[in-house]
Amino acid sequence: MADREDPTVATNISEGVTENETPGEEEMPPAPPLPIDRASGTESSAEVTEAMSMPETQQSGSKVSEPIFAVEQVQDLVDRTNIAKVDGDEDDDDDDDEDEEDDSDDESSEEDILSTLPREVVRRVEKLKELNDARERVMEDYLKERAALEQKYLVRNKPLYEKRREVVNGNLDDAIDALVVPAEGEDSNEHEIHAPARGVPQFWACCMSHLETVAELVTEQDVDCLEHLIDITCDDFPDGKGFTLKFYFEPNDYLEDKVLTKRYEIPNLLLDDEPILKSVTGCDIKWKYQRCLTHREIQKKQRSKSGRRAGQIRTVTKREHTDSFFHFFNPPKMPSLEEMDEDEADAIEEAFDHDYDVAQSFRSHIIPKAVLWFTGEALEEEVLGMMAAQNEASSAPENE
Repeated sequence: MADREDPTVATNISEGVTENETPGEEEMPPAPPLPIDRASGTESSAEVTEAMSMPETQQSGSKVSEPIFAVEQVQDLVDRTNIAKVDGDEDDDDDDDEDEEDDSDDESSEEDILSTLPREVVRRVEKLKELNDARERVMEDYLKERAALEQKYLVRNKPLYEKRREVVNGNLDDAIDALVVPAEGEDSNEHEIHAPARGVPQFWACCMSHLETVAELVTEQDVDCLEHLIDITCDDFPDGKGFTLKFYFEPNDYLEDKVLTKRYEIPNLLLDDEPILKSVTGCDIKWKYQRCLTHREIQKKQRSKSGRRAGQIRTVTKREHTDSFFHFFNPPKMPSLEEMDEDEADAIEEAFDHDYDVAQSFRSHIIPKAVLWFTGEALEEEVLGMMAAQNEASSAPENE
């Protein structure tokens, strides 16, 4: 019986297999597709190596075949990988340019997220964005109406604050005393023994001393000057995006100025969010000669060590910083971002936070409730409120 023709050999001969090829040997499978580096658009060298060394098992009897790459194909992959590396190095050198394009990257991040979602989900997200835009418009109306409401009641409170100023400064002493009916047995000439006080002495200085945030800034030297403080006011911006504090002084031995101001521009003032300080503006204080409370001049003697005046003694005047509440009118300054390290940034942030806390102590506490801070009742209310909050927090787990 004649031998049957091997179909494998016939196939190989028809495809041009040379005589040296062994009859019955399987045709090598095509190379698997190379993994693509999505960042550079080229095959990663590590992935190329892995693909070349990875065996691909095919069920054809008991034989296992491995992919074979042409020399030209391997060299082409190596060249393309080297080009990708060069491009990556150039990208590293362009870090500064990438920093400048952070904003555009942020904008594209939204598109990247949406590109990963199904079309029907994207349509729903777009609807959610429309709802959010509508909410923003509602909030704009809310802030306008709230600012108008704040202005309405500031106008109503203004006459009360003006009357308070007259009482504190003694302008209404006679009118107030005339309303008093002497009690039975009271000596009507008692005031003749001691000179009657005018108004309420040290009213604002006493108010400030009872609020810790402000009191920690006031020194003994400041008190003598603050005795001449006759009024403190707060003028909110009509649009509700800031306020100006004003400190009024009667003529005194320290200040040439009659009014000291501190202005805060805060776009989200009427919201409960963390305040965003857009700008803080103080004022330059004009001190009378040798009455400055924020700095002092010290004279030191120095001996010249070289030159024609070597050995001669000279007097040098130096200006030194002193603790004082009046530094409040010289707000912290923002240094250059390029020269500021992390520690400096933290210190600046802390300084601005404390400065704003002091401003809010005047705006929200001392000015509206001055008499209660003068008597100490407001401090007691705060202490009792804190104690009640602590008791409520400690008893919460028990109630659960």
